[in-house]
This record gives sequence, structure tokens and C-alpha cells, in this order.
Amino acid sequence: MSRVYLALGANLGDRMLDLAHALTLLPPAVMLQRCSRVYETPPWGYLDQPDFLNMVIVGETTLEPLVLLDRLKLLEEKIGRKKSERYGPRLIDLDILFFDDLQLQSERLEIPHPRLAERAFVLVPLADLAPDLMHPTTHQTVHDLLAQVDRSGIAVVTTVDDAAPGDIGLALQRHPAALDRYLRLPPSHQREYLKYIQEARKPATRQRRIAWMIDRLTEEGNLP
Repeated sequence: MSRVYLALGANLGDRMLDLAHALTLLPPAVMLQRCSRVYETPPWGYLDQPDFLNMVIVGETTLEPLVLLDRLKLLEEKIGRKKSERYGPRLIDLDILFFDDLQLQSERLEIPHPRLAERAFVLVPLADLAPDLMHPTTHQTVHDLLAQVDRSGIAVVTTVDDAAPGDIGLALQRHPAALDRYLRLPPSHQREYLKYIQEARKPATRQRRIAWMIDRLTEEGNLP
């Protein structure tokens, strides 16, 4: 089992819903452990586009790095991402930041992520989870790297006490039968569940709706 840090970003459509959708599709390939807060961040690289929502998760996987990369690309396509220009707008973006202490360079994948140290929109949420995590190449901590970048324009969207949007994915992976049935639903049906939960204005209502979804998915004979 390997520990992996993934960055998630979205700046088209319903950004929070797309983040939640991605987090529900990660298990069982990546079993979620913790999620950072969500941040709204200005675009990087190509500036003429909407602001992003960004977050980072830490999880565990049994997949090899290149297999995981392929799985993440399929997940992006399932959510609806189309090929676009580099650094351009996208429905969802999933990047591998760290994979244990692995240092990998290939035509398809570099680990640690080669531009991680330049990106405040990655380092800020990463610092929520692992400020003392050591970069295996630079031998600097995430906290040290964050001190060297410009954090202006980055605003927190969710609080420490607000578990959204990762709470749905975490709930599903605690109930394998519900997760299995959820993953077999068409993406449009998955999003109907997520929209219903996201519409809840109070945390208690949100948790009740998550529990309702789990019960409905595990109800015998309810789904194929």
C-alpha cells in the first residue's frame, strides 16, 4: 500500500460539484484518508479564464504510478473533461503530487510533480494536510516551499469544520456495497445524488442526505 497526495482543481461548470464527483470516484483505486479545505484561486499560466477551486487529498493505493495516472485520466473523462490547451480551463484536473518517497521521471509522468514548488494553489491546500512533509528532491518541507511563493488572491472556501466535498466520498468508501452500486450508475445519476446532497444548507441536513443515499444504494434490489 502506497501513500499518495493528489491535487484537484476545477474552474468550469459547478466547480464544487465536480470536486465532489471526483472524490466519490477515487475509491477503491485511491482510498481517501484526509481532504484539505477548498480554496478559490486565480488562474495560473493562462490568465484569461475563470478562477479555480483547488484542494488536495491524501490517500492510499495499491496501484503502480502509471496505472494510477491512467485511472485518473479515465476519471476526468467520466466527469466530462475534454482535451484543452495547456493550463487552460477545465471541468476537473487531477494531478499526482507525491507517491511515497518515489522519484520518477518518464515521458508520461514525473513524481514529485515538477511544478509543485511554484504553485501556491497546490502548496496552500497541501499545507493543510502535511506542512512538514519533506520534498524528496529539494529536501524542503511543504511549509518552507510555501514561504517562497506568492499566496495573494487565494481565498478559503470551506472551513476546518466543514467536511464538504470530501464527506460523500469518505462515506461511500466506508460502505463497500453502496460504493459498488454507486460506481455502476451512469455519471448523470451519480450527479443527481451529489446535487441533492449539495443543496443542503445545514451540515446536519447534509449528513442526513448522505445517510439517505447510502441506505438507498444498499437497499436490496434497488439498483442493478
